[in-house]
Amino acid sequence: DNATLEMNTGGDFANNIGGTGSVVKSGDETLTLSGANSYTGGTTISGGTLVASNVEALGTGDVTDNATLELNTGGDFDNAISGSGQVVKSGDKTLTLSGINSYTGGTTISGGTLVASNVDALGSGDVTDNATLELNTGGDFDNAIGGTGSVVKSGDKTLTLSGANSYTGGTTISGGTLVASNVEALGSGDVTDNATLELNTGGDFANNIGGTGSVVKSGDKTLTLSGTNSYTGGTTISGGTLVANNVEALGTGDVTNNATLELNTGGDFDNAISGSGQVVKSGDKTLTLSGANSYSGATTISGGTLIATHVNALGTGAIDNRASLLLDASGQFTVTDLTTESGGNTEIGAGSTLQATTLTQKSDSTLTINLDSNTADPVIHAASQVSLAGTLDITGVGDVLDSDPASTDDLDTFTLIASDKTIAGDFEKLTVAGMDADLADFITVDGRIDDTGKQYELTTALTWYADRDDAVTDAHGTFNLTNADGSFAVNTVLENVDATLDPASATGWDGTSLIKQGAGTLILNAENTYTGGTTISGGTLVATNVDALGSGDVTDDATLELNTGGTFDNAISGSGQVV
Repeated sequence: DNATLEMNTGGDFANNIGGTGSVVKSGDETLTLSGANSYTGGTTISGGTLVASNVEALGTGDVTDNATLELNTGGDFDNAISGSGQVVKSGDKTLTLSGINSYTGGTTISGGTLVASNVDALGSGDVTDNATLELNTGGDFDNAIGGTGSVVKSGDKTLTLSGANSYTGGTTISGGTLVASNVEALGSGDVTDNATLELNTGGDFANNIGGTGSVVKSGDKTLTLSGTNSYTGGTTISGGTLVANNVEALGTGDVTNNATLELNTGGDFDNAISGSGQVVKSGDKTLTLSGANSYSGATTISGGTLIATHVNALGTGAIDNRASLLLDASGQFTVTDLTTESGGNTEIGAGSTLQATTLTQKSDSTLTINLDSNTADPVIHAASQVSLAGTLDITGVGDVLDSDPASTDDLDTFTLIASDKTIAGDFEKLTVAGMDADLADFITVDGRIDDTGKQYELTTALTWYADRDDAVTDAHGTFNLTNADGSFAVNTVLENVDATLDPASATGWDGTSLIKQGAGTLILNAENTYTGGTTISGGTLVATNVDALGSGDVTDDATLELNTGGTFDNAISGSGQVV
């Protein structure tokens, strides 16, 4: 053919076509070219469907497709395709389009694999992918992709998908970087990321991400990952905000955060976090940070509860607590500034201490300190500034009370907060396990700034020994815990104090007996020697030592819990229960 061969017919044309001329497919029928043709003058499809069942069927010239070109073959098809028509990839083979194509009628993949090794290979129309589309190229691919098939990103280049895609068959990244600049760019299927997935977009990305590759959040928008993800290659946040509203959203690898990481979820987040960015805990759930984190940006708790179970969990930056923060690791937390805003609660767990540059408790905030027998003082040390307001809540007071009944110290003194500079302000309220200290009349508790102005001290004593210790209150043996959810543990040995009672006392106590009142729980841990008996008129009394109730009889009109071994030979009467 050295001029023009027009084929206005259907069927299978197996003759080989050579020469310098062109081929025209006209009419509305379907014609198949199956030969290995060598003509150079190009191909025009003006009507119907032209099927190439051989990768060389259309010779070497350009293709002007104004109807339908069906490629039912494999290999490398490098002819340039233009026109208003569509291209269909059929059959089970792998076909590569490597030309710079400009056809506008769209692409349909009905079988096998269609490889685009040029970002313009599929023209400018939509892609209906019902098999496999492999993109082995770089650049910006903005064609919309739909269908039930999958997309594979191969090769070492960086490719951007910017369309709002709806394909459902999933995405595999086997090489290079795949950038999604639209939150819907990867359709609705799972993503297998074995290289790099870059998300330069905002919105909610709900696809599950697996594989050995990494995820990068870039750009200045806010993106939410809500899937249960298992990728292992780590996460980098280089811009904007990345929100994880599933505790597994960031896979299992380390997180390099140089912008903002927002954790709007609950559970245990043990990925190590580094970088210069900030971390925000939002939402109403309880989240635990258990990793050894080194990030230097600030930590903000805007909702729910954040629990740090590693001394490095909160990095090294400033902490702004607007909700609830619990430091619960054995050892010392070191941060720059810790501020508890109005309505917030910062809690120091038993065995934890805090080293801060500044400590600020604002009005209507709460600082809760849990004490135990191993608590070192000071619990908090601030090198620069301490500013106090709000409420101080103390639990575990019984664990730091003097355990020696023979002691004649007036009060036990424990340093809670130490500052290198004068403390500003003071707490407006002191509570014990959530109960107003004035109502906890079985102990004497007071918080005060010492004479140097640089230490906040806690003074404690059991009211049982008040007369002996010349305390301002009168001694008595009644433990009234009014809060049904509250408890108080006594490690101090309780012995008879009848010989040291103040004759002018109005309590009328005999100095040898114990009364448990109220709906709360009293826990006696020591080997007590008082002889006057025990009365339980409300709540629960727990004995963790077989001698915890002394040697007298027990009148149980509520609940007695014997959480101990040995022989308990005290006589028990009353209408209550024993558990």
